[in-house]
Formats: sequence, structure tokens, C-alpha cells
Amino acid sequence: MKIWKTFLLLCAVVVTMTSATIRHNTQTESTLAEAYKNAYNNQKSLFRKYTEILTEQVNVGITTVSSACNKEILLKLLRAEQDTLNAFVTEVKDKSYECKTSPPDIEHATVVVTKVSETQQVAKYMCDQGYTYGGGYKEVLCEGDFGVWGIANLQCIECFTTAYTYQGNINITQEGIQCQRWDSKSPHKHYFESSDLPDQEISSAENYCRTPKYSEPWCYTTDPRMKRDYCGIPKCNINNEHDCGLPQSLTNAKARFKYTSNGARATYVCNSFSGSTKHSYCPVSQCNAPGWSAASISCSEDDCFINSTLYTGKRSCTSSGRKCQSWIETYPHDNRFLHGPFPDGSPESAANYCRDPDNTGSLWCYTTDHNVRYEFCDVPRCDEKL
Repeated sequence: MKIWKTFLLLCAVVVTMTSATIRHNTQTESTLAEAYKNAYNNQKSLFRKYTEILTEQVNVGITTVSSACNKEILLKLLRAEQDTLNAFVTEVKDKSYECKTSPPDIEHATVVVTKVSETQQVAKYMCDQGYTYGGGYKEVLCEGDFGVWGIANLQCIECFTTAYTYQGNINITQEGIQCQRWDSKSPHKHYFESSDLPDQEISSAENYCRTPKYSEPWCYTTDPRMKRDYCGIPKCNINNEHDCGLPQSLTNAKARFKYTSNGARATYVCNSFSGSTKHSYCPVSQCNAPGWSAASISCSEDDCFINSTLYTGKRSCTSSGRKCQSWIETYPHDNRFLHGPFPDGSPESAANYCRDPDNTGSLWCYTTDHNVRYEFCDVPRCDEKL
């Protein structure tokens, strides 16, 4: 019992010294507004920790003198700090501190500040022309009690109004591959000329994503193994607020987000590939408020590719989530590959899975959308680092 009391006495001394340091640090914050903001945040964190420790003591109990001392120090320290913070918050809470600083700057966005009450101002952001909403808060508040602006995390991302007129400077594909120059025929040959591009000369297009053909900006890549790929640039004027929340979780996969003219899109990518059992799948989910469309994934060893012409995986939709047309069908689009070649042995076996019968280096398919003849499928290469 004597040893127990000695430990508790030492605990009390440590708590007293630490509490004094906390009070001093709290009172010497650089500004009252920042001090209040920090106190408020600390209170919430302390309350959670305090509750966890009390719950642990009730459920588990104190088993040793050493653990008793540690918990006693922490509990008294938390109580002392809460008392100090409570007193500080009470002192400043009823005071109003007008927000005199400027709201945070957001790249490629214009801000308009409006006063909504005697103690509150709101900053509303709008993406500049050529950029569109890519997630985050469009509005941030300046509370009178704090006197500081909230966190602004709006993203304004480059977009295109019409595919052919896009003249932005993005030169990386959606898979992170550098684009090939349009005035070069290496590593991939092509027939496009200056008249096919919105730039005055083909050399002016450099290696930027463009749309001389297809529905959205793309480019030939500098990777000899992949001829072309889309650049993942969304269409402008996105009004969808993307209020679907988080998409469903799929086993052994992670979701990559993209914001398009039709709202948010989640594309699932396998964390690893194993086994030989293949499933028909479409790893694309679209935000159709108030929920996400269904998606599925297959992560067998045959669901990535080394040679695109030998891919036998069963992905049945494009990168945008459009359903693939069967290879034995000629509607809604004419099909010049009714007889292959397909690694499956026949067009019937190839079903409506993504394939590369013309050896482009990328998996693709005709789509069931009357307005889009074909699209790429974004099937990963087996040697990619996921």
C-alpha cells in the first residue's frame, strides 16, 4: 500500500507541472482568434480520449501499479487541460471578431465574399473559364468567433467545351503515360495533319491531348506497347454536386475517382492479380444521385495483359462504363471483326468482352451507345505497379 501511495504522489506532481505548462502555452497563443480555434479543436480531441480511457478502466480494470500511475497521470492531465480550455473558451466565446483577412486563394477559381450576418461571412468560389468543378467545398465560412477562414479545398480542373476545340496543355494520359508529339510518327504511325487539329499548325499542338477523332481528348503515347489512350479530361459546366457519398467497396480493389459531364465516376482497379477463375465484370460505377450504379471486378491473372491481342479477360464495358457490343453483332454499329481474330478462338466466345482484334496495343470494343462507336477499356498491363 505504501508503494501504491508513493506512485500516486509522483503522478500528482507530474500532472501539476504539466498543467501549468498547458495554461501558459494557451495564454501565449499568437492571436486570440487562433487560440480559440485551437482550444475548440483540442476540446473535441480531449473529450474523445478522455472517454476512451474511462471506458477502458471500467471494462479492463487496473492490473499493475505502473499502469495505474500512467493512467492516473493522463486522466488528471486531461481533466486539468479541459478545465483550462473550458475557462478560456468561456472568456472569448461571446466576443465577435470580424473576419478582416482575405479568403484562401484557390487555383483557377474566382471568389465572391458575402456577409451573411454580423459575425459571419461566406466565400463562394466559381471555377474560371476552361476549368470545372473537380470536388471539394464550393463555399467556405468565416466565423466571427474564430475570426479566421475555414479550410478551402475546392479543386478546379481543366475541361473541354467541345472535344475538337480543346486546346489545353495536358499531355499525360489517364494512365500517366507521356503523350507522343503530333508531328512525330514514332513510336506510333498516324495519318493526322494540321487540318485535323484546332491548332494552326500540327507542330503547335506539340504533344498535347487533342480530339481529331473520338469523343474526348486523347493522344498517341510514347509507350511502344500502348498506341493511344484518353487523357481523362472532363467536359466543362459540371453542375452535378456529386452527393452520392462513397461508392461500394469491392474486394481486392481500390476506386479511382473522376468528374465528368455526367457526374462523378468511380473506376475500380485490382490491388493484385491471382488465380485463374475469370468473371464477367464492369469495374465502373457512375454517381446517379442519390446512389451509385452497380459495379463488379475480376482480378484473376488473366484480367491484366502483357500482349493486348492475347487478352482473354472478361471485362464487358469501356472506360466510361458504356456496355460493349457483342462481337457477333452489327448493331448499333457496323463491325468489321465478325470473324476475328480473337484469342478466344471465335467471336461467339469473345462475347462482348474488350479485345484488340486490330492490334492497336490497347483493349477496346464497339459500344451499345448509338452516339459512341467505340471506346478504350483501360485494362491494366500486368507489369504496372498498382
